Amino acid sequence: MMRSLWSGVAGLTTHQMEMDVIGNNIANVNTTAFKSQAAGFSDVLYQTIKNGTGAGDNVATTNASQVGLGSKVASIYTNISKSGSMQTTGNAFDFMITGDSFFMITPDSQTRNYTRDGAFTIDSDGSLVTQNNGYYVMGVMGDGGITPGANVTRLDLITDATKTIGGTATSASYFRGNIDSLDGSLKEQDGKNLRVEVFGNDGRTYTLKFNLTDGGDGADNTFRLSLATVQNDEGKILTNTTDTNINLVYSKSSGELVSAGGNASGMVTLTFGGEASMIGPLNIDLSNTTNYAGTTATHSSSIYGYKGDANGLNKGYANGSMTGMSVTDNGSIYAKYSNGQTVKIAQIAVAEFNNAMGLEMVGDNLYAESLNSGAAQIMDVTADGGYISSGVLETSNVDLAKEFTDMITTQRGFQANSRVITTSDEMLQILRGLKR
Repeated sequence: MMRSLWSGVAGLTTHQMEMDVIGNNIANVNTTAFKSQAAGFSDVLYQTIKNGTGAGDNVATTNASQVGLGSKVASIYTNISKSGSMQTTGNAFDFMITGDSFFMITPDSQTRNYTRDGAFTIDSDGSLVTQNNGYYVMGVMGDGGITPGANVTRLDLITDATKTIGGTATSASYFRGNIDSLDGSLKEQDGKNLRVEVFGNDGRTYTLKFNLTDGGDGADNTFRLSLATVQNDEGKILTNTTDTNINLVYSKSSGELVSAGGNASGMVTLTFGGEASMIGPLNIDLSNTTNYAGTTATHSSSIYGYKGDANGLNKGYANGSMTGMSVTDNGSIYAKYSNGQTVKIAQIAVAEFNNAMGLEMVGDNLYAESLNSGAAQIMDVTADGGYISSGVLETSNVDLAKEFTDMITTQRGFQANSRVITTSDEMLQILRGLKR
């Protein structure tokens, strides 16, 4: 039997396999984050017709004579290092990795798979999952970062612990403005009314009503700031069992504050007891107040109280409920709350491999670790200079121009190998006719 027949059959088989690869590439031209493949051929066993010889006294060396027996598919490699282009989706939970990393996915909380397809969503239980098959996305919960080799888990973003956030008490307040020595309201029993809203340690809002009066000693540079009432957000007046009177003394010559509650710094700390015990302690800064006689006929004091310190800090905040989420370029997921707070609740983990081309494709846009890929190296996506973009997806890296060109050469190769078979058959027909 002619060897060329079997070489032709081997050629047909290899070109059929290459066409299978090309067909799969073209079929996945619009598959999210698909990585194209290419078939590599190699020759197979050779039959030695004549061995090579070494040099003799009167002859030179001769080469061996060998006839090959066709080709075989040596490899089908995945072009995993080439990224697809960016496709904008507008969905905040569509992610694209720029870099060599892979998202970590688990279908059953034990098996780990890897993907470049960042089409994610939140399921009915509040977990971050893949859109295609509902597999869990893995990362680290809480406000910590991802260290190399971190212990990752599925990301449960909306839970009882993350739906709401407790409030923080206001710990500072300040008063600013001028106390007019000729303000007639200061001599009345209740004096000038001042209000400051604060948050308690229960996250509720409370209104502190202060009365500013003269010092009761006839001097025009001494005054008293007294806490009159504490009211909750339902309008109820709460009892307070601590002393909340603050004596203010100003310089007669400059009008600057000399002391507040005996403190030259102007800082006074109020504590609260009884029903108002959930408030404070409250550090009140009175150093920004002055004492001048006004130039207007009304002689009205312009002093007012404010929540927080003079730098806008320590205002506290109320209880809040989650209103949305956002994702940064390192995969950190932040929850936004109705009280204006933003808190990191999780971070998406990624993995890299020494030989990413050695990963095994398992379908559903997923890869599995293999002996040739090496172990997954869990890391922060920015550790190697990469980053995650939100609202975009990575498209397939299939190059249709290349695939069509490969299709032409594959078709021609298949035709040529089929011609080898038909020609060999014709030669055998001629050989069989020799006996006639």
